[in-house]
Amino acid sequence: MATTRLGRLPTVALAVVVPLVALVTVVVTLNVTSDGTSSTAGAAKGAKTPNSITIASFQYSPQPLIVTAGTEVKVTNDDGTVHTVTANDGSFDTGDLDGGANATITLAKAGTFKYFCDIHNYMTGTIEVR
Repeated sequence: MATTRLGRLPTVALAVVVPLVALVTVVVTLNVTSDGTSSTAGAAKGAKTPNSITIASFQYSPQPLIVTAGTEVKVTNDDGTVHTVTANDGSFDTGDLDGGANATITLAKAGTFKYFCDIHNYMTGTIEVR
């Protein structure tokens, strides 16, 4: 028989409670910090401007972005909260972008570059450089 201290949750209960709390946190964050734009509107903006990434509704668009080596990529944060575009391999990082802010990154060599938001790490994207 396993011994437990009084007031301590069994491992099974923790396995259920922790992901549930994480999910509730994400949903509340999205509802509280959303600026009311839709991901469709963000995708349309990103699609209209080649060589650009638009952040809207906690998503990057387009996915993937395909550019040629040496291209300057404009990043626009259309959300009402701070985001980043940070390469998994550390090759680029916009730093914190407030809502409405812009930054540029230049991709000098060919390859596939995965990136994420350093603040909201569930936000991910890919740039294919040819």
